[in-house]
Amino acid sequence: MKKSLKDPGIGQKFEQATNRAINKDGSFNIKRINFGYHFKNTYQWLIRTSWPIFLIIVVLFIVDTNLIFASIYFFIEPNELAGLIQGDQYSRFLQCLYFSFQSFTTVGYGAISPVGHTTGIISSFESVFGLISFAFITGLLYGRFSRPNALFQYSKNALIAPFQDGWSLQFRFVNGRSSTIIELEANVMISYTKVVEGNFERMFYNLKLERKNLLFLPLNWTLVHKIDKSSPLFEMGQDDFKNGTAEIMILIKGFDDTFSQIVHSRYSYTWDEIVWGARFIKPYFTDENGDTYLDAEQIDKYEPLHFEAFNSFDSNS
Repeated sequence: MKKSLKDPGIGQKFEQATNRAINKDGSFNIKRINFGYHFKNTYQWLIRTSWPIFLIIVVLFIVDTNLIFASIYFFIEPNELAGLIQGDQYSRFLQCLYFSFQSFTTVGYGAISPVGHTTGIISSFESVFGLISFAFITGLLYGRFSRPNALFQYSKNALIAPFQDGWSLQFRFVNGRSSTIIELEANVMISYTKVVEGNFERMFYNLKLERKNLLFLPLNWTLVHKIDKSSPLFEMGQDDFKNGTAEIMILIKGFDDTFSQIVHSRYSYTWDEIVWGARFIKPYFTDENGDTYLDAEQIDKYEPLHFEAFNSFDSNS
């Protein structure tokens, strides 16, 4: 096998066998502890987290805040709020909750209004707090929309597929957005674990690509690493991949004309996500009018090869 590369920043020596280094969402599989708390960490997490989680947090924050203020109004003397309709305690609490939302959003319909100094001070504080809260939420929304990031859809599996007169490692991806990405560059390496003097040592090997750069990405891009005598994979079989918990790590970067910035994408395939002896099915077609269609549902599709063709890889390796 070729000489191992230097540690790219993921770590090399471990006491135990490790899980994958790069998660499916592109994040690194590192759990950070004892770093303390900093407000910027929360802000960055709110910027990066998924939209459903973000929206749930925003809604819960608004609802919980108004429930707290509504409880405060509820336990104050009733004559401190003018316009309350007589009713049971439940009805009175709901009216306090409505007034809280009106103060928080600075709508102020006027049906209920503070009379005493206590409710006046509390409602004024809530109005200011509401303005600050919505300003902060608006900043988060803008940060999420304006943050440059790539949305690439990778094939679920990498393949050991025929290529030219031999075999190759292949995977592919498409741009999940309708934006135009140009001047793409790909870097691919394999991580392979060995046991050295009782410790687990992670080795890294660069995988040379048949095409490292691409000018445009209107269709899919299939990246191909030819498995020849110069390849780190030349003397490796399925058992070697499994025993070494091999992981194919990928870094793609390109220029997104929507953000007018360079965007990056990380992905990886572990040994059990590599299909041996298969060929990708073309994900695009042309109709009778000459228009070309790219089908995102076909990105993952492949066809297995017959057993004899698959065995030829073992004989060459």
